[in-house]
Amino acid sequence: MINKINRINKIINRDKKAAGKKITRAAAVFFAVAIIAVLLFCLVSCSGVAFVPGASFGYFIWEDKDSNIHIAWSVDRKDTNFEGRITTDGAIGAYELVGFEDSDKFEISQAKDSMGFDANLSEDDFSDELIFKAEGYSYIEFELKINDAYDLSRTNLGAFLNSPDQGVFRIDKGYFDKISDMPIYTKHPLSGFLYKLAKDIRFTVFYLFVFGAIAIEIIRITALRKNKKYNWYLFLCYGVLILLIFIVYILLKRIT
Repeated sequence: MINKINRINKIINRDKKAAGKKITRAAAVFFAVAIIAVLLFCLVSCSGVAFVPGASFGYFIWEDKDSNIHIAWSVDRKDTNFEGRITTDGAIGAYELVGFEDSDKFEISQAKDSMGFDANLSEDDFSDELIFKAEGYSYIEFELKINDAYDLSRTNLGAFLNSPDQGVFRIDKGYFDKISDMPIYTKHPLSGFLYKLAKDIRFTVFYLFVFGAIAIEIIRITALRKNKKYNWYLFLCYGVLILLIFIVYILLKRIT
Protein backbone atom coordinates (compact mmCIF):
# COMPACT_ATOMS: atom_id res chain seq x y z
CA MET A 1 0.00 0.00 0.00
CA ILE A 2 2.78 2.41 0.94
CA ASN A 3 4.61 1.68 -2.32
CA LYS A 4 1.49 2.46 -4.31
CA ILE A 5 1.04 5.75 -2.47
CA ASN A 6 4.68 6.67 -3.13
CA ARG A 7 4.32 5.86 -6.82
CA ILE A 8 1.16 7.96 -7.01
CA ASN A 9 2.93 10.87 -5.29
CA LYS A 10 5.86 10.60 -7.70
CA ILE A 11 3.50 10.63 -10.66
CA ILE A 12 1.65 13.67 -9.25
CA ASN A 13 4.92 15.54 -8.61
CA ARG A 14 6.19 14.66 -12.08
CA ASP A 15 2.97 15.91 -13.65
CA LYS A 16 3.16 19.11 -11.61
CA LYS A 17 6.71 19.75 -12.78
CA ALA A 18 5.76 19.07 -16.39
CA ALA A 19 2.75 21.36 -16.09
CA GLY A 20 4.93 24.04 -14.49
CA LYS A 21 7.41 23.88 -17.36
CA LYS A 22 4.61 24.11 -19.92
CA ILE A 23 3.14 27.14 -18.15
CA THR A 24 6.56 28.81 -17.98
CA ARG A 25 7.19 28.20 -21.67
CA ALA A 26 3.72 29.43 -22.60
CA ALA A 27 4.22 32.59 -20.52
CA ALA A 28 7.62 33.22 -22.16
CA VAL A 29 6.13 32.79 -25.63
CA PHE A 30 3.21 35.07 -24.74
CA PHE A 31 5.45 37.88 -23.49
CA ALA A 32 7.79 37.53 -26.48
CA VAL A 33 4.86 37.76 -28.89
CA ALA A 34 3.45 40.73 -26.95
CA ILE A 35 6.78 42.60 -27.10
CA ILE A 36 7.16 41.89 -30.83
CA ALA A 37 3.58 43.04 -31.46
CA VAL A 38 4.20 46.31 -29.61
CA LEU A 39 7.42 46.93 -31.54
CA LEU A 40 5.74 46.21 -34.87
CA PHE A 41 2.86 48.52 -33.98
CA CYS A 42 5.29 51.31 -33.16
CA LEU A 43 7.23 50.71 -36.37
CA VAL A 44 4.34 50.57 -38.81
CA SER A 45 2.18 53.30 -37.30
CA CYS A 46 2.50 56.54 -39.30
CA SER A 47 -0.73 58.25 -38.31
CA GLY A 48 0.84 60.43 -35.68
CA VAL A 49 3.86 61.09 -33.50
CA ALA A 50 4.32 59.59 -30.07
CA PHE A 51 5.90 62.12 -27.73
CA VAL A 52 5.45 62.92 -24.05
CA PRO A 53 4.80 66.60 -23.22
CA GLY A 54 7.09 67.64 -20.41
CA ALA A 55 9.57 64.84 -21.18
CA SER A 56 10.21 65.03 -24.94
CA PHE A 57 12.18 68.04 -26.18
CA GLY A 58 11.82 69.59 -29.62
CA TYR A 59 9.43 70.02 -32.56
CA PHE A 60 7.16 67.22 -33.75
CA ILE A 61 5.41 67.53 -37.12
CA TRP A 62 2.88 65.14 -38.62
CA GLU A 63 -0.30 64.94 -40.69
CA ASP A 64 -3.51 63.38 -39.37
CA LYS A 65 -6.13 61.38 -41.29
CA ASP A 66 -8.05 64.59 -42.09
CA SER A 67 -4.98 66.12 -43.80
CA ASN A 68 -4.40 68.59 -40.95
CA ILE A 69 -0.75 69.45 -40.31
CA HIS A 70 0.28 69.39 -36.65
CA ILE A 71 3.30 71.25 -35.31
CA ALA A 72 3.76 70.52 -31.62
CA TRP A 73 6.68 71.59 -29.49
CA SER A 74 7.56 70.36 -26.05
CA VAL A 75 10.31 70.81 -23.48
CA ASP A 76 11.51 68.85 -20.49
CA ARG A 77 10.19 71.38 -17.96
CA LYS A 78 12.64 74.26 -18.36
CA ASP A 79 12.40 77.78 -19.76
CA THR A 80 12.77 77.57 -23.54
CA ASN A 81 11.79 79.78 -26.46
CA PHE A 82 10.26 78.30 -29.64
CA GLU A 83 10.01 80.52 -32.70
CA GLY A 84 8.95 79.56 -36.18
CA ARG A 85 7.56 80.58 -39.53
CA ILE A 86 5.55 78.47 -41.96
CA THR A 87 5.15 79.49 -45.60
CA THR A 88 3.34 77.83 -48.51
CA ASP A 89 2.74 78.44 -52.19
CA GLY A 90 -0.92 77.68 -51.58
CA ALA A 91 -3.12 79.02 -48.81
CA ILE A 92 -3.49 78.38 -45.09
CA GLY A 93 -7.09 77.48 -44.30
CA ALA A 94 -8.50 76.74 -40.87
CA TYR A 95 -6.03 76.71 -37.99
CA GLU A 96 -6.09 76.11 -34.25
CA LEU A 97 -3.74 77.13 -31.45
CA VAL A 98 -3.46 74.64 -28.60
CA GLY A 99 -1.89 75.56 -25.28
CA PHE A 100 -0.94 79.12 -26.26
CA GLU A 101 -0.65 81.59 -23.38
CA ASP A 102 -1.50 85.30 -23.49
CA SER A 103 2.20 86.13 -23.72
CA ASP A 104 2.72 83.86 -26.74
CA LYS A 105 2.61 85.51 -30.16
CA PHE A 106 1.00 84.33 -33.39
CA GLU A 107 0.47 86.08 -36.73
CA ILE A 108 -0.83 85.15 -40.16
CA SER A 109 -0.32 87.16 -43.34
CA GLN A 110 -3.23 88.84 -45.12
CA ALA A 111 -2.62 86.61 -48.14
CA LYS A 112 -2.85 83.62 -45.78
CA ASP A 113 0.26 82.08 -47.28
CA SER A 114 2.51 82.59 -44.26
CA MET A 115 2.23 82.48 -40.47
CA GLY A 116 4.59 82.73 -37.56
CA PHE A 117 4.72 82.13 -33.82
CA ASP A 118 6.90 83.04 -30.86
CA ALA A 119 6.10 81.02 -27.74
CA ASN A 120 7.85 80.39 -24.44
CA LEU A 121 7.61 77.16 -22.49
CA SER A 122 8.45 76.72 -18.84
CA GLU A 123 8.23 74.27 -15.96
CA ASP A 124 4.47 74.80 -15.74
CA ASP A 125 3.73 75.33 -19.46
CA PHE A 126 5.64 72.60 -21.27
CA SER A 127 3.81 72.01 -24.57
CA ASP A 128 2.09 74.00 -27.34
CA GLU A 129 0.64 72.98 -30.68
CA LEU A 130 -0.35 74.61 -33.96
CA ILE A 131 -2.81 72.75 -36.18
CA PHE A 132 -3.63 73.98 -39.68
CA LYS A 133 -4.89 72.85 -43.06
CA ALA A 134 -2.99 73.85 -46.20
CA GLU A 135 -4.98 74.20 -49.41
CA GLY A 136 -3.88 74.16 -53.07
CA TYR A 137 -0.19 73.86 -52.30
CA SER A 138 2.78 72.00 -53.73
CA TYR A 139 5.08 72.64 -50.77
CA ILE A 140 5.14 73.91 -47.19
CA GLU A 141 8.30 75.63 -45.96
CA PHE A 142 9.33 75.58 -42.30
CA GLU A 143 11.81 77.67 -40.36
CA LEU A 144 11.85 76.50 -36.75
CA LYS A 145 14.17 77.70 -33.99
CA ILE A 146 14.78 76.78 -30.37
CA ASN A 147 16.28 79.57 -28.26
CA ASP A 148 17.00 81.57 -31.44
CA ALA A 149 19.00 78.76 -33.07
CA TYR A 150 18.31 75.84 -35.42
CA ASP A 151 18.41 72.43 -33.78
CA LEU A 152 17.84 69.89 -36.55
CA SER A 153 18.25 66.90 -34.25
CA ARG A 154 15.23 68.10 -32.26
CA THR A 155 13.04 68.75 -35.32
CA ASN A 156 11.10 65.57 -35.98
CA LEU A 157 8.99 64.80 -39.07
CA GLY A 158 6.45 62.00 -39.11
CA ALA A 159 6.02 59.01 -36.84
CA PHE A 160 9.58 57.83 -37.55
CA LEU A 161 11.00 61.17 -36.39
CA ASN A 162 13.00 62.05 -39.50
CA SER A 163 15.14 65.18 -39.16
CA PRO A 164 15.57 67.83 -41.90
CA ASP A 165 18.94 68.52 -43.51
CA GLN A 166 18.89 72.30 -43.07
CA GLY A 167 17.33 75.01 -40.92
CA VAL A 168 14.86 76.19 -43.57
CA PHE A 169 13.30 73.11 -45.14
CA ARG A 170 10.33 72.16 -47.29
CA ILE A 171 7.99 69.21 -47.49
CA ASP A 172 6.05 68.44 -50.66
CA LYS A 173 2.38 67.63 -50.84
CA GLY A 174 1.97 63.96 -49.96
CA TYR A 175 5.27 63.86 -48.04
CA PHE A 176 3.82 61.94 -45.10
CA ASP A 177 2.14 59.43 -47.42
CA LYS A 178 5.51 58.81 -49.06
CA ILE A 179 7.05 58.12 -45.67
CA SER A 180 4.39 55.54 -44.85
CA ASP A 181 5.04 53.78 -48.19
CA MET A 182 8.80 53.61 -47.70
CA PRO A 183 10.39 50.23 -46.87
CA ILE A 184 10.78 49.85 -43.12
CA TYR A 185 14.59 49.70 -43.27
CA THR A 186 14.78 53.16 -44.90
CA LYS A 187 12.91 54.88 -42.09
CA HIS A 188 14.47 56.77 -39.23
CA PRO A 189 15.67 55.78 -36.64
CA LEU A 190 16.11 52.27 -38.05
CA SER A 191 17.78 53.64 -41.18
CA GLY A 192 20.43 55.46 -39.14
CA PHE A 193 21.18 52.34 -37.13
CA LEU A 194 21.45 50.22 -40.28
CA TYR A 195 23.75 52.74 -41.97
CA LYS A 196 26.10 52.52 -38.99
CA LEU A 197 26.09 48.74 -39.24
CA ALA A 198 26.62 48.90 -43.00
CA LYS A 199 29.91 50.80 -42.61
CA ASP A 200 31.63 47.55 -41.64
CA ILE A 201 29.48 44.64 -42.84
CA ARG A 202 32.03 41.93 -42.06
CA PHE A 203 32.39 43.05 -38.44
CA THR A 204 28.59 43.26 -38.14
CA VAL A 205 28.14 39.72 -39.51
CA PHE A 206 30.84 38.40 -37.17
CA TYR A 207 29.25 40.20 -34.20
CA LEU A 208 25.81 38.79 -35.04
CA PHE A 209 27.21 35.27 -35.34
CA VAL A 210 29.00 35.46 -31.97
CA PHE A 211 25.94 36.96 -30.27
CA GLY A 212 23.67 34.34 -31.88
CA ALA A 213 26.02 31.48 -30.96
CA ILE A 214 26.02 32.61 -27.32
CA ALA A 215 22.21 32.75 -27.35
CA ILE A 216 22.01 29.26 -28.89
CA GLU A 217 24.42 27.86 -26.30
CA ILE A 218 22.26 29.28 -23.51
CA ILE A 219 19.21 27.65 -25.10
CA ARG A 220 21.13 24.39 -25.53
CA ILE A 221 22.18 24.25 -21.88
CA THR A 222 18.85 25.30 -20.40
CA ALA A 223 16.22 23.86 -22.75
CA LEU A 224 17.70 21.33 -25.20
CA ARG A 225 20.09 19.35 -23.05
CA LYS A 226 17.60 16.62 -22.09
CA ASN A 227 15.51 16.78 -25.23
CA LYS A 228 15.30 13.57 -27.27
CA LYS A 229 15.69 15.57 -30.49
CA TYR A 230 18.72 17.47 -29.14
CA ASN A 231 20.85 17.28 -32.30
CA TRP A 232 17.97 18.15 -34.60
CA TYR A 233 16.97 21.23 -32.59
CA LEU A 234 20.58 22.36 -32.31
CA PHE A 235 20.99 22.06 -36.08
CA LEU A 236 17.74 23.99 -36.56
CA CYS A 237 18.88 26.82 -34.25
CA TYR A 238 22.15 27.32 -36.13
CA GLY A 239 20.31 27.09 -39.43
CA VAL A 240 17.96 29.88 -38.37
CA LEU A 241 20.93 31.95 -37.17
CA ILE A 242 22.73 31.58 -40.50
CA LEU A 243 19.53 32.47 -42.39
CA LEU A 244 19.05 35.62 -40.28
CA ILE A 245 22.66 36.65 -40.82
CA PHE A 246 22.25 36.14 -44.58
CA ILE A 247 19.10 38.32 -44.58
CA VAL A 248 20.88 41.05 -42.61
CA TYR A 249 23.85 40.87 -45.00
CA ILE A 250 21.63 41.28 -48.07
CA LEU A 251 19.77 44.14 -46.39
CA LEU A 252 22.97 46.00 -45.52
CA LYS A 253 24.35 45.48 -49.05
CA ARG A 254 21.17 47.01 -50.50
CA ILE A 255 21.61 50.05 -48.26
CA THR A 256 25.22 50.58 -49.28
